[in-house]
Amino acid sequence: MSDRIRFGLDDRYLDKESKIKAYRIKDIVIKIEGEKLVIARGTEHKTLPIDHLLKQPSMVFKEIVRLMDSDNI
Repeated sequence: MSDRIRFGLDDRYLDKESKIKAYRIKDIVIKIEGEKLVIARGTEHKTLPIDHLLKQPSMVFKEIVRLMDSDNI
């Protein structure tokens, strides 16, 4: 998908980290807020139930790809 992937962590020091708060792929941010998965690019965003990651991972992937390609529409 990209060679520009970043992680948002919950602590400044790596040895104190307990979870990843967000992923960034190019200019797309993927984060978990409560029971929701939020996929955002600029002002455009999509919110999905968190269980879609386990039950429908291909749909989540397609949504990420759709946002990546949204500037080409």
